[in-house]
Amino acid sequence: MNPVTQHRLIQDIFFSLQTSHSMKEMVSILSGYGITNESVNDYTQTEIKKLLATASDKVLLLIADDLKIDTSNYVIQEKGKGRTTTKPKEKFLKKVFVSHSSKDKDVVTSFVQILEVIGIPPENIFCTSLEGYGTGLGNNFIEEIEARLDEDVLVFFMLSENFYQSPMCLIEMGAAWAKTKSQISVAITPFQLGKIEGVFKHFQGIQIDNEFHYDILKETLEAKFGLEPKRPLVWSPKRNIFLNMIKQQLRSQ
Repeated sequence: MNPVTQHRLIQDIFFSLQTSHSMKEMVSILSGYGITNESVNDYTQTEIKKLLATASDKVLLLIADDLKIDTSNYVIQEKGKGRTTTKPKEKFLKKVFVSHSSKDKDVVTSFVQILEVIGIPPENIFCTSLEGYGTGLGNNFIEEIEARLDEDVLVFFMLSENFYQSPMCLIEMGAAWAKTKSQISVAITPFQLGKIEGVFKHFQGIQIDNEFHYDILKETLEAKFGLEPKRPLVWSPKRNIFLNMIKQQLRSQ
C-alpha cells in the first residue's frame, strides 16, 4: 500500500474509532491487534495516527473490516503468474448528499458552507432545502434522490429529533443504506452522538458544533475526495466563521 493510500485508510479507521471511543480506549483497542508503543503517554489524535502508521497493511485492513469500513477503495486483487497480489486502487468519491429535516435548514446551510470551504464544489452537493442544491422544477423528488444515490456519493445524515420525526428523512435513510457505501452521521446539538441507535451506530460521526471533529472531517474528506489539503492558516479562520454561526443558530433554536 503506498503512503497516500495508507494515509487515507488510517484517516477512515481513526474517524470510525473516535465516534464512540475515547483516545485512551483507542490505544487499548489497537493493542488487541498487536499495535503498541509503551512510550505513548499523551493520548492525542497525532499519537493515535502514529500508532496506526506502524501497523502492516494486513492489520490495517483487518481493523477496517472489523469496523465495517469498505476496503474496496483501497485494494484490488490481481491474479498473475500463479499468484495473487494486492495493489492500491485510487478511487475517489465525487459527490455529497446531505439528508436532513427542513426544520434544520439554517444550521444545515452553515454546515454545507463548511463543506465548500474544505473543497467540495457546490455543484457536487445535493441538499434539498437549499436553493441551487436540490431538485429542479418539475422533477420527481423521490426519483431524483434515488438517481443521486446511484452515483459515487458520500451521504451525510444530519441527525436530530426533527430528522427522526420526518418520513422523508427515513425514506432517504433507507435508500442511502441500500445504495451507498460511504455515510457520515452529523449530530445536531442538543442531539448527541451517544444517542445514535440502529443502523446509524455503524456510521462514522461528528458533533456539529465540535471544532476538533471538523478538523478530522476535513482530513477525511481530503482523503476520500482527493482534495488539495487546505493550509491551517487558510482553513482555521474560515472554519471558525461558520462554526460560530452554527453555535449561534443552535442557541437561538
